[in-house]
Amino acid sequence: MLIVRENQGSIEVIDRVKDMVQIARGLKNGTLTEEAIDRALTCLACFKERIQEIPRTQVKAIGTKALRAATNAPAFLRSAEQTLGIPIQLVSGFEEARLVYIGVAQSISHDHRKRLVVDIGGASTEFIIGQGYRPLLLESQTMGCVTFTDQYLSNENGELIIDAGTMSNAYLAACEELEAIRRIYCNEGWDITYGTSGTMKSVADLMPEKTPTGVITRDGIHWLYAQVVNDGRIRFDDIPKARRHVLAGGIAILKAVFDQLNISELHVSNAALKEGVIHETVGRLKHYDIRDETVEKQQRKYRIDRAQAKRVKITALALMDQLNLADVDGINPHKILGWAALLHEVGLALSHSGYHHHGKYILENCDLAGFNQYEQFLLATLVGLHRRKINTQILESLNPNHRDTILIMTLCLRLAVVFNRKRDNLDSQPHIVRDGDSVRLEFGEGWLGANPLTQRSLLQERDYLARIGIKMELR
Repeated sequence: MLIVRENQGSIEVIDRVKDMVQIARGLKNGTLTEEAIDRALTCLACFKERIQEIPRTQVKAIGTKALRAATNAPAFLRSAEQTLGIPIQLVSGFEEARLVYIGVAQSISHDHRKRLVVDIGGASTEFIIGQGYRPLLLESQTMGCVTFTDQYLSNENGELIIDAGTMSNAYLAACEELEAIRRIYCNEGWDITYGTSGTMKSVADLMPEKTPTGVITRDGIHWLYAQVVNDGRIRFDDIPKARRHVLAGGIAILKAVFDQLNISELHVSNAALKEGVIHETVGRLKHYDIRDETVEKQQRKYRIDRAQAKRVKITALALMDQLNLADVDGINPHKILGWAALLHEVGLALSHSGYHHHGKYILENCDLAGFNQYEQFLLATLVGLHRRKINTQILESLNPNHRDTILIMTLCLRLAVVFNRKRDNLDSQPHIVRDGDSVRLEFGEGWLGANPLTQRSLLQERDYLARIGIKMELR
């Protein structure tokens, strides 16, 4: 847990708490064990005491690789959110890598050199090449110090078995993972390498005395690897026991990184994912949101009619404002609806027939910087539901606590698309009134008769909505 304050444009750390839960260590056959869940919930209960006086909008909780992989993650997250009192945002590997880079970039001097940043976590390792504050290449590979220790360096009882054979197995497995990115990263190139994570800091402390402080060298990591193989254990008692247990796995991964990417030295940074989340949150509080930039990038990539998208956004938000829809935990309805409106025609890049289905697929499967996995799911869901028959299976998959909010967002987007069918600016925005499960659209005298195509579309829309329990009246 990292707590900071902003002081005249600078970020100051005022509190930091670390508990090595190692939730990835409790991932057995794709499921989190009860022991791991208990460790995590105990940790979060302690953290809750410290954040109670901080406004909820200024607290962010992030879940990463182990929770992306666990089949019982949804049930665990419900318990974790209840314990912490704050929504937990699950981020993709792409987003995890981006946040790591932001954290590192903000902590070092700003120059024009290209950087490779490597972050070894418990269940994944992130690789980012960037320049300044912008990442250029981002990858998250499925190898971490905890999972590799369990898979290659432990017996069935969880006891460490460190020798030439087990370390070689872990090293070669890491090399195999790196084959997927080695060529493209080496072709891109970089000027300086940074490493971040507890593994990096511990390894830097174990380097030979001739190595500069805070730097890991190729010769140094090869020497340390040989020391571990020869001794059969990590000898250094000043390293916490939990870190010591998984450090050999991290050393095998790090040696593979040095060898496969031909790194001569790596500078250890104290900043990582948490600092990236902090800077992202501060930016949003100051009304800079990378998600706006991401949506605009998708508009350009898929050649969306931006004037039409803007018209639909204006109408959809005007309808929502009349319905007085409040924010709920984990959702900012106005932002999500606005982005969905701007991207509702993204599927036209593939085909007009069923383009809402194509749009849903695109948004579900592309990398969207700044969006956590739930936000990306909502964005894709709204685009997939914005026209034609409403898929009830999708509705059933929604978080029950958010279902009503998402239904209203869907209604506003669908009506906005109908009203802007002419692809021209509206003379006035439609008026809508809600009463429970019923909505009433009010028009000026003679308006519906003067717009027969819109009237027919609204009558069809009324039938679609009736199938999901929403009654719509036209006046």
